[in-house]
Amino acid sequence: MTDAERTADPGTFEVTAASFAALFRNVEEVVLCCDATGVVRFASESVRTVLGYDPAAFQGHNALEFLHPDHVEAAISGMARWVGRTGTPRGEVVRVRASDGSWRPLYYDAVVGQDLGSLGSIIVTLQPLQGSGPELRDVRLRLLNEDRIVRLASAFLHVPFEAFDEGLDLALAELAGLDWVTRISVWQADGDRVVLRASWSAPTDVPQVPLSKRIRITDFKLLQLLVAGEEVGLSEPWQRGDDFAAERELFRRAGTTSLLAAPMAAGGQFAGLVMLESTLEGVSFDATHTTTLRSATAILAEAFVRHEAERRLAEQAHTDRVTGLGNRWAFDEALDRALNAVASGASPGFGMAIVDLDRFKLVNDSLGHAVGDRLLADVAARLSGAAGPSTVLARLGGDELLVLLDESPSPAATLESVRALVGSLAVPFDVGGETMVVTASVGVLHQADGRSSPGDLLRWVDLAMYRAKAFGGDTIEMDEPADRAGQSSRMRRVAELRQAVQDEDLAVHYQGEWDLQTGQLLGAEALARWAHPAEGLLTAEEFIPLAEATGFIDELGAWVLREACRTAAPWVRQCGVGNFVLRVNIAAQQLRRPVLVDQVADALVDAGLPAAALCLELTESTLLADPAGSAVLFARLRRLGVGLAIDDFGTGYSSILQLKQLPLTALKVDRAFVEGLPDDSSDRAIVRATLALAAALDITVTAEGVETE
Repeated sequence: MTDAERTADPGTFEVTAASFAALFRNVEEVVLCCDATGVVRFASESVRTVLGYDPAAFQGHNALEFLHPDHVEAAISGMARWVGRTGTPRGEVVRVRASDGSWRPLYYDAVVGQDLGSLGSIIVTLQPLQGSGPELRDVRLRLLNEDRIVRLASAFLHVPFEAFDEGLDLALAELAGLDWVTRISVWQADGDRVVLRASWSAPTDVPQVPLSKRIRITDFKLLQLLVAGEEVGLSEPWQRGDDFAAERELFRRAGTTSLLAAPMAAGGQFAGLVMLESTLEGVSFDATHTTTLRSATAILAEAFVRHEAERRLAEQAHTDRVTGLGNRWAFDEALDRALNAVASGASPGFGMAIVDLDRFKLVNDSLGHAVGDRLLADVAARLSGAAGPSTVLARLGGDELLVLLDESPSPAATLESVRALVGSLAVPFDVGGETMVVTASVGVLHQADGRSSPGDLLRWVDLAMYRAKAFGGDTIEMDEPADRAGQSSRMRRVAELRQAVQDEDLAVHYQGEWDLQTGQLLGAEALARWAHPAEGLLTAEEFIPLAEATGFIDELGAWVLREACRTAAPWVRQCGVGNFVLRVNIAAQQLRRPVLVDQVADALVDAGLPAAALCLELTESTLLADPAGSAVLFARLRRLGVGLAIDDFGTGYSSILQLKQLPLTALKVDRAFVEGLPDDSSDRAIVRATLALAAALDITVTAEGVETE
């Protein structure tokens, strides 16, 4: 091959007369390349031995000029079926004029729709019968059919779930290679109906009345036979008896002259059908079509079964098990689509929200996770019912739900939609006979450009949600770009605090408690301190409120408890049990966790610290948050043997009531009443009364803020 016979791309082979001549130099059959009108653009060297012509004598002439007149009309009508299509017409025996003027019977075959460049779009092969024409023809047809089925099956190999329809189109294209076929349809069973899943029509075949896309099975005898597992073949269906009256009218109006249909089965049940139709006059299906269709339906049925299994797996992978909503993966995909739509100008903007259910952990802690899951599912169903068709709902995790409002034009429109959505939760829920009122802390964001990353958007809307929680819940807060820096700094401080625990940058300092009469050391209070690398030593007041606001207090409080018990154990052994008490503060969130009792017990065992040497301190505001729950938890703690104290006694509104209801062992008088002693008469009276009350209840008293002799 010369350089001129190659394309500029060395990996591409250009179809030329020279390349074809080299390719077919030793082939016995005559190979002709023709354009769409039948003009020969290439003839192989074998035309010289088969018909006696020089190959150049064929080129430029119409192939029909060499056919016997008896075959010309059939050849023209046969090739006309393939205009605009790609396929392999079934060959016949034809008589072709030789160079000596005689008519020689040859077996011909044609492949239509090839891209041969200047050589045309049809490849015709002519082969001498040599006394075995019919047998050779049957073998060739069988091989062509087997090859078609292999290609049809390969259309579904390695096809991902989302590209299944493309594989189905390829399969229909293979069936379209059957010469009699001008229409193909694939139907799936759906209850008492069949639904059109895919179809193909020859470019020249335009029915006047297309078939409906959803047909009731009982309306057609043909469908009933297919459901029963029978193949159905009809030639000129309008001429059949009354059993096919409905089909007769339907197919007559659609221009169908003959049809062949076969059922698809899955697990022994009717799953659908494949139907081949023809609008050609004077031709009908034969055994080749029946065999091909039977194989095709088996392959398609298996492909549909696999596709349905993959669809269910994909759905499960994108669905939250508890709520039935999409999961984080599904939401991320929807968010990417929304960002791309905005970036391309196809959408004016979209809205986002995070819905965090208030006090949901109390439901899990008090009623169990099963009840919590049912409540989550009911909330999801309520929100889904109130959501618009373009709203995407998903579960982020725990009690946090995500909302994506597609094509929301403005922040005001986004906020209005979110309010309407969350407003659907106002009606109380009934979960297993329990009536529950659900409120939520909601962060909202509107996005009008596609430049921000999904991670940034989720972080910003999450910060807005935390602002809503800071206001006490049952609040909707809009993302404010001006506030992001401060919020980000706050979240960064939380991350630093978590890292400080891991790196052991936190420490527990101890403030001693002394007997004023004897000067003896009676115990110590554990106080957390943070050696911040940039800001120096931080007191508890500088980071504990942040830990409480972000939920990190559980982990931090458990660490302080373990560390304090481990450190104080040798002191107790040295002073003797009953002579030294370790005091550890407990936050309100820790008090709401039933696991607190187990944490205390484990810390005592691990440190080897007697329970009587530990006293847990709580503020009055902590106890007021859930008096009934506190009483139950305190009873369990007292059974362990640990002491319980009220810190900052006197600053709340129900101090005396707490002394009555809770099994307390100690109280600490707030420094506000100690600083005025001994000069302030009011402080003297309050402290004197507190001491008398504590003595009567057998409760020990500690005074905070004693700083002078």
